[in-house]
Amino acid sequence: MRLLSKRLAPLLVCGLVLTGYAQEPKLTAPAPVPAAKKAIFWKVSSPTSVTYLLGSIHLGSRDMYPLPGEIEDAFASSSVLLVEADIRHVDMARMQAAIFAKGMYPEGDSLWSHISSDTRGKLEQFCERYQFPTEFLARLKPWVVSLTISTVPLIKAGFDPNLGIDMYFLNKAGDKRIVEIESADWQIDLLSGFAPDLQEKLLAASAEEGLDMQASLKRMQEAWAAGDTGKLEAITKESTRTPEAITRALLQDRNPHMADAAETCLKGKEQAFLVVGAAHMVGKEGVPALLEKRGYKVEQVTLKK
Repeated sequence: MRLLSKRLAPLLVCGLVLTGYAQEPKLTAPAPVPAAKKAIFWKVSSPTSVTYLLGSIHLGSRDMYPLPGEIEDAFASSSVLLVEADIRHVDMARMQAAIFAKGMYPEGDSLWSHISSDTRGKLEQFCERYQFPTEFLARLKPWVVSLTISTVPLIKAGFDPNLGIDMYFLNKAGDKRIVEIESADWQIDLLSGFAPDLQEKLLAASAEEGLDMQASLKRMQEAWAAGDTGKLEAITKESTRTPEAITRALLQDRNPHMADAAETCLKGKEQAFLVVGAAHMVGKEGVPALLEKRGYKVEQVTLKK
């Protein structure tokens, strides 16, 4: 699989690692797509309330907006916003310290002592392609390097986390109650907890996929804009380079907890609006499918235009 929650969900980690590197976005836009009749957007109903589910693209571009009126209206009428992590209210200095405590080798050690020459060659090819200094990565553990290089091509192409769907709704939340389904700390613990051999395989996959990641995100934006769940699911499964254990831990294993968060609201009376990475929304193990299996009425929303 390629983008979204597999790599982009922990945006805070990437942002902290890349502090001082990201350039002013050029806002290179994806190709225009036809008007959609659907969105990566569902209405889930219980006897007492409604929860809306919206799949997010975490790094966005200006042409993704304005969003369809059905999405904006559902958000406006909801009193609760559920997100993976509210990265607006994080103590950045503390989080950066935590990342480097779990993601940096001690003095005298380096990444090159923990990865094969083949993996190093792939990483150096990536860095040459994107003019990214390899010395910047030398003290970082593979999971941090993987996240960093997954983000570099997108930032250089003009995709911006400040234009991501999650951030858009967090900035509009006003006095809505915000619920973190996970947290930045939780995501860091997950990513840093993979065994060293799996981390190296993730790094090698990231270096290879990074060479065409800009095109991948554009295709994903097109599928997202068209509400094409089948195409979106297919894109997330295209690569077989990433170990299945990591793919499952970053995607399917997180979905039940996200469904639990939605179900908590469905059992109450507040209307809620849940925004998580779009890859969590598709397939037989996606959040909408899980909630439908639990007996709730689940409808992919039809757009008027």
